[in-house]
Amino acid sequence: MRMNFYRYREEVKRAILQRVARLNSAWDPFGVSWLAYALSQDGFEENQPLLELVRRLSRWAENDEAWAARRNLGALCFLGYFLSKMSKDAPDFTDRVLEQIERLEEQKSHKFSPVNDPEQVFPMALLVGFLEEASQSLKDFLKEVARTRIQGAIKRRILYCAALRELGENPSISIEDVSDPSDVIALVWYWERYAPSGEQAKLWKAFENIKDGLSFDRDEVREGVRVLSDSEVALLYEALTRETAEPDPNLLFEFYLLHPRVKDIARKHFENGNYLTAVFEAAKAFEKYLKELTGIEQTCRPLVQQSMGGNSPRIKFNNCRTKSEKNEQEGLKLIAEGICAAFRNPKGHEPEDSPQVQIDALEALDQLVIISYIFKRVERAQAKLGSEETL
Repeated sequence: MRMNFYRYREEVKRAILQRVARLNSAWDPFGVSWLAYALSQDGFEENQPLLELVRRLSRWAENDEAWAARRNLGALCFLGYFLSKMSKDAPDFTDRVLEQIERLEEQKSHKFSPVNDPEQVFPMALLVGFLEEASQSLKDFLKEVARTRIQGAIKRRILYCAALRELGENPSISIEDVSDPSDVIALVWYWERYAPSGEQAKLWKAFENIKDGLSFDRDEVREGVRVLSDSEVALLYEALTRETAEPDPNLLFEFYLLHPRVKDIARKHFENGNYLTAVFEAAKAFEKYLKELTGIEQTCRPLVQQSMGGNSPRIKFNNCRTKSEKNEQEGLKLIAEGICAAFRNPKGHEPEDSPQVQIDALEALDQLVIISYIFKRVERAQAKLGSEETL
């Protein structure tokens, strides 16, 4: 992957703020509430853009007209959620919103009922799942709504599944090969928010394939370009925020420019969660490369000592003339010895359940980076084979 998640996150943030800056008297409260949801991913403390939107939504909700239209229920639920998260004392407001949701049970069969719109049901579940005072019967009603409507387009199914998650359920959902931007964004968001299981790399690759065809500018009209809706922008921003806060190790593995041999031999093991084996195989590949390069038939650590040490090493990282050059030669030799002593040998001799060799994904990646670095340095070094020097 070549996508810079941190830069792209900032690009999406700028797009959100531009949309907020262009709001006028004819604003759409539901779209605004989704933009506020996006901004809430940066926290509620001293988040001035979010606080301003919450104030505007609160002023809007003071009018009876805001409560008269069923299409506004999602925005009112988002507002109730924001106020509750900000510890604002608004029990009258949230009670009124909960009453509005309860009335939906009488209208759930109506084709224009908000329960048929997953973008409305998700904020309902978000609020009800967060409020301790929400009744179990109300939770059960929303669960039934979501369960019976998980069908159709992928984004629709994803949002209903997300509603169930907010209400304490754990619905199963499979990853599909998709290309529609709305579906791809929904899948990435769902896995980042609810199911960090190593599948994010596959989903982000799918997103990278469509990324260049997306736009945040509502005024852009160009063939082959999809302008994202407020809800799509919000879901994308949350996915990016979560990924940059706690990067998926598989994405880091793909994103980092490891030595090709290290990446090739470790990839399958790393993706399958076999981190011990991934590092062990990479260390063995490094050892094998040194033997082929120098013709020295020794085990790993003596091999490194003979090929990189002494007054006239076969593998020279520099001219080895000045004190600094000699120090670098010695330092890189010691790092290579460390790969043998700390990575290669314990993993080859200790049982895999031994505490000495237990490593997680990030520690494995750290070790692979070290092996990769030395691999690259050896390739660039002067390899002195017998009396012949080659680059």
